[in-house]
Amino acid sequence: MKLLNEEKLNKMAEFINRYIVEHNGESPRFKDILAYMDMTNSVGYRYLMTLKERGVISYRGKGTLSVKGQEEMKVSFSRVPVLGAIPCGSEEDEEEYVEGYVAVPDEWCKGECYLLRASGDSMIDIGIDSGDLVLIKKTNTAPSGKVVVCLTEKGSTLKRYFKENGKVRLHAENATFESERRDFYPKQLTIQGIAIKVIKDIL
Repeated sequence: MKLLNEEKLNKMAEFINRYIVEHNGESPRFKDILAYMDMTNSVGYRYLMTLKERGVISYRGKGTLSVKGQEEMKVSFSRVPVLGAIPCGSEEDEEEYVEGYVAVPDEWCKGECYLLRASGDSMIDIGIDSGDLVLIKKTNTAPSGKVVVCLTEKGSTLKRYFKENGKVRLHAENATFESERRDFYPKQLTIQGIAIKVIKDIL
């Protein structure tokens, strides 16, 4: 019997593992493997059986392909509501409403979370652009230095929060702003959450 090519065996094994990781723990179908490897059914089956014999995969027929630790590769998701826009420029009121829901990995959310759509350019230096979805963990307290959603006498805003000598400062992360625009000292402030992730489209 003709010996199988070790490079192709490794290539097939790598594809199977990569596919499982990229598809949240789901195994590739036999036809997916054949298409990737550019093999006929009979040749692909021989390679698959060799991987099984070596303990690289488990396979008992159609729909049974698996690898060790596959269950641990799966990520649990939660449906998180997308609420109305939060200004990242001037503080102004924005009506809060649910636009829809987005599935995010559970490991991102420790506690109750929601998503806000950013508007404005005051936080662009840390990668928050207008239109981005910002994942917020609900809380009414925050350590100094965190980016927070908060309500001030001027409305809701997303800014970096500092508490210095008992005085609160909200800082805009945009180096092009003049000093009076970069720092705001609210007389009233209610923290509504801490920003923990940014989800954005890549154009």
